[in-house]
Amino acid sequence: MSNLKTFLRELRITAWRTEGARFNAARRFKRRDWFATLSIAIFSSAGIGVTLIQKIYGIQTETPLDKYLTALSVCLGLFVIVTSLIEWGGNGAVKAEALFQNAQELSSFQRKLGQRLAETEDNNSLSTEEVTNYREEYEQIKLRCAYNHEPIDDSLFLSQHRFAPEFISTHSKCRLFNWFKAKRNELQSYVSVIWYYGLFWLIIASLIWKSSTLATC
Repeated sequence: MSNLKTFLRELRITAWRTEGARFNAARRFKRRDWFATLSIAIFSSAGIGVTLIQKIYGIQTETPLDKYLTALSVCLGLFVIVTSLIEWGGNGAVKAEALFQNAQELSSFQRKLGQRLAETEDNNSLSTEEVTNYREEYEQIKLRCAYNHEPIDDSLFLSQHRFAPEFISTHSKCRLFNWFKAKRNELQSYVSVIWYYGLFWLIIASLIWKSSTLATC
C-alpha cells in the first residue's frame, strides 16, 4: 500500500472519529438542554404549589411550618434563576445544533474519502496534490464549527465502535473489560452534563421531605 493511500485511509478514520465524537457531543448538549428545561418547569411548579398550600390550607403565619414553606418557596425561585443562568451561559441548544451540522458535513466528507479509496483499488492512483486538498478540506470543515467536542465524546465513540476493524487494536482483547469500559463511558457521558441539576433535585427533595415532617408535628 502506498504512503498516500495509507495517509488517506488514516484521514478517513480521523474524520469518522471526529464525526462520531461531535454527534455524541450534540446528543450530550441536547440531553442537558432537555434536563434543564424539565428542572426549571418542575422547580417553578413546586414553588407555585408551595404558595398555594400555604393559602389553601390556611397555615397560620409565623409558625415554624409557615416560615419553612416561605423559605422553601424562595429557595425554589432561586434554583429556577440559577438553573436558567447556567443553561443560558452554557448555550447548550446552540452548541448541539452547531455540532450536529458539523458532524453531518464530516459524515459526507468521510464517505467521499471511502469512495475515493475504493476507486484506488481499481488502479486509480492518488496524487500528492489531491491528498493535500482532502486534508485541507477536513481542516476547513472542522474550523467551520465554533465549538469542539470533549474527550468523553471521543471515548464514547471508541467504545461504541470497539469491535470495528479500525479500532480493535486499540482495545483490550478482554471482551468483559471492554464492556465495562464502554458502560463507564456511557455513564460518564450522561452524568457529566446533569450532575449539578441532579444535586438541585436532591436538595429540593430533602427540603420538601423536611416540610412534610414539620406538618405532622
